Amino acid sequence: MIRESLIFVLLTSYKDFRRERERVVKSNEYCHTNYVQDNVGYIERDSEKFLSRLLTVDPIIEGLWYRGDYDAQNWDKLIAVVGPRKMSRYGKQVISEVVPQLVAAGYGIVSGLMYGVDQEAHRVTLECGGRVVGVLGYGITHRSEEGARKLADEIVKNGGVVLSEYEGETAPKVWTFPQRNRIVVGISEMVVIIEAGEKSGSLNTASWAVRMKRRILAVPGSVFSLTSVGTNTLVADGTAEALTRTKLREITGKSFGSEGKVMRDKAKMSDQEHELWASLKISGPSSRNELVRVVKKPMGEVMATLSQLEMRGLVEEERGVWRIS
Repeated sequence: MIRESLIFVLLTSYKDFRRERERVVKSNEYCHTNYVQDNVGYIERDSEKFLSRLLTVDPIIEGLWYRGDYDAQNWDKLIAVVGPRKMSRYGKQVISEVVPQLVAAGYGIVSGLMYGVDQEAHRVTLECGGRVVGVLGYGITHRSEEGARKLADEIVKNGGVVLSEYEGETAPKVWTFPQRNRIVVGISEMVVIIEAGEKSGSLNTASWAVRMKRRILAVPGSVFSLTSVGTNTLVADGTAEALTRTKLREITGKSFGSEGKVMRDKAKMSDQEHELWASLKISGPSSRNELVRVVKKPMGEVMATLSQLEMRGLVEEERGVWRIS
């Protein structure tokens, strides 16, 4: 179902994009000039400064408008961090743990500047002194909602760059945000999906990542959380890897949180957590398939519970085998 939804969203937005681009080109509304105003510049596709990673993106990107110091920007080691506009407290907590460690490992953070997960990822990156690339789904000088506008100014002020393939005051449309996602994915080495509902726009980002063969990591969440339905499904069907402490350590050389902050109060475990923890305690190191058979629960539920236990420092995973920490 998720894969079919990804294909449908991708094809629908692509058709809308093609129709609108043809209309704009015919009416000369899309101007390929090199003017600079309000710290705005334009990089044409055939320029040597155009990002090589975007040359293979389809539909093609004719050029990029930008704000900030494009030439001084380091375009290596970029990771996209995305999620829904309706961010949960859990999603905010994950961002506060994951993003600082990615920044400390030298990664720049790419996101879409929309309220929710995107803006939170940008804000935390700025607080950590990291590199920020924001990609807009509307014109480079369009007066967007106040939060995005102020954040874009902060990104530029702190040495980051804001990108858009849309000129000037071009207003957002239904299809511009899905099409923006191909740029978010295109300039990134991998994609981290913090949360995603069943019909979240983050699933469109995942579809672009699949198409461009980018590594996808999704944060498992509670089976009762509507904002984790998409991420849990992406992990369960193999489209994404579960972003666990071990995966984060693999990417950054670090783990979730400092040892002094690890929660080890087993008395606070939920029934589901205690059942899995007890199974590992009795049976010893086990694969996720073995745990599913023992506790007789769906794979998505087991993975979500394991992820929560791991973030609290109670279990750990290595090469597909889970054990008590």
